[in-house]
Amino acid sequence: MDITSHAAARSPLTLATLPPEILMGIVECLIPTPPEIGETGPVALAQMFEGEPWYEFILCRRALASLCLVTRTFREMAHPLLYRVIAITNPRTMLLLFRTLAEFSHYGLHTRFLSCHITLTRNNVIRGVKEAMHEQLGRFKPSDAPGVIAQYVRNSIMQAGSVCSHWMQPYYDGLPQNIFSMVLASCKRVETLLLEVPICDEDGDYNILFHKMHGDLHEFDLARDPSVKNEERPYQHIHTLLLQGDTEMIKHLEIDECDCDIPDNYGVKCNTYFPLFAALPKLATVEVTCDSGDWTNPIVNLNQNIMARLHAIHPGSTQFYKTMASLPPDHPYLGGIKHIYLHNSMVMPHHLHYLLRFAPYLETLYVTPRRIEDDGPVRWPRVHGSEEEDHESLNLGLQQYGKKHLKNLDVGWTSLKNMEKLIGPEGRIICLPELKNLEKLCIQLETLYGNMKNAAVLPLLSLLPPNLMELTIEDWWWRYEKLYFDMKMWKPKKKVEHYTREKAYRQAAVEMLMRFAKSLDVTTNRLKKVMLVCKIPWTWVLEGAVEADEHFMGVKLAFEEKGVVFEVDCDEVEEEEKRAKRDVPVYQPCPRPNAPEYDEYDEFDEFDEYPYDDYPY
Repeated sequence: MDITSHAAARSPLTLATLPPEILMGIVECLIPTPPEIGETGPVALAQMFEGEPWYEFILCRRALASLCLVTRTFREMAHPLLYRVIAITNPRTMLLLFRTLAEFSHYGLHTRFLSCHITLTRNNVIRGVKEAMHEQLGRFKPSDAPGVIAQYVRNSIMQAGSVCSHWMQPYYDGLPQNIFSMVLASCKRVETLLLEVPICDEDGDYNILFHKMHGDLHEFDLARDPSVKNEERPYQHIHTLLLQGDTEMIKHLEIDECDCDIPDNYGVKCNTYFPLFAALPKLATVEVTCDSGDWTNPIVNLNQNIMARLHAIHPGSTQFYKTMASLPPDHPYLGGIKHIYLHNSMVMPHHLHYLLRFAPYLETLYVTPRRIEDDGPVRWPRVHGSEEEDHESLNLGLQQYGKKHLKNLDVGWTSLKNMEKLIGPEGRIICLPELKNLEKLCIQLETLYGNMKNAAVLPLLSLLPPNLMELTIEDWWWRYEKLYFDMKMWKPKKKVEHYTREKAYRQAAVEMLMRFAKSLDVTTNRLKKVMLVCKIPWTWVLEGAVEADEHFMGVKLAFEEKGVVFEVDCDEVEEEEKRAKRDVPVYQPCPRPNAPEYDEYDEFDEFDEYPYDDYPY
């Protein structure tokens, strides 16, 4: 046997000899996980901890960037993946990204997730973009590639050069929005867009961005019929829109100590984003953090004065607004949206009535309320008067607009005391049995029964949708509001006293669930899972002696006999402890009157040292 050939046969494989499919699979593992909605911007890498989302994000990008410098083969694999997920974290990053896309327009074809973690109307962002523009504009080398988008970018750069003196003036604050609109149009195959937006009136709005988007579509004759597939049409692949309330401002208003005047109702004004919804023909999912709750139809506020002002700024967008202004007040401006998720929301039941009305094809409605302390700066508005159901109640909204398509419903509030009529009769949602398409439901005991007397006499099965598959019940009553915010300060003695005092309530709740389990019909019921969420854990937990699950052993067996999984969630204990440590007030400079300069880590600064002129950003 030839020893040389035998040794060669046993020689270990190298990366260069691996099949390209295996090698590509390895490289794809370095694609960074997209930032989640609500994440604050990154700080210097040295200040991060291993495992933090931004820590992993930056390391993955650095790894892909390094692979681009190894060999031509690795560059061909890694370079497109470097643009798969893009996060704009400061003004300079946005300018460098736009410069790169202007020179190499095909790079934007690789992007599927684009996020902007700066509020485009903040003074420090406007100032930062102008400074970066002044520095970078002379270095722009627009691509001569064919196509509508490439031509659009070239025209935009020429316009920027011709009106640069105007854009740089202190009175003009629309430069960041103009730049971002061009970045978004250049990444024409983006599927998910995360946009940080203002939550205070003093920070302005994104009208310039919306007007430019619609103006550009009309200018290139791409908005005439969105149903006609056109590969050059930007925004046509976006199916998920994440509107992230200004994270720095939210932290300041809800955690930091400050003597400034906090607005009574701050948050993202979602209904003012209808031009953005209209520009995205395939938009199906909208997720918002810290919204103000207003979903009324904004079209009725359009008038001729607004039309004239818009025409002076962006002539191409006037046609869109004229069309919208001519629509009836009940026009479903959320017509194509199927899933809406609201986090840290100020939305009220009557707001959801409007939301259901203007989103006739809605399948998922998810709401988590904003946490508001009793002595906090914001309180729910009080609605006094008759105890009869309000004509814009959530119950009527579900009854009138939720029967055909709604499949998932998860809504709740901290307290709606004195506002029960906005939910329904006696503060209850009584139309649930009529929602035959509803498959997943998360509901509070208060909005299901109204009071404990009803819980003792009304069969739970008769209150639920007939085709329900998953049910989550929150053990929550309005009387728990003060307990919820006080319990993180409880000493062991207080916890024991509360546990002892709630003995009768525990017995009643267990009996209610037992009756429900026994009433299930395995031949007709589709229910597969029931979960009880204990928001006040010390009602069910006696530290060192009794766990929550021990109260429900019989209930669990009764459900198992009917083929239903029953679970109890008492994780709020750990969550409250984490929240108490995290929400320690720390004095920081107020970001409202004079926003601080950007001094956070820019992960792309070092790229200027790389030998490739076309290196990203």
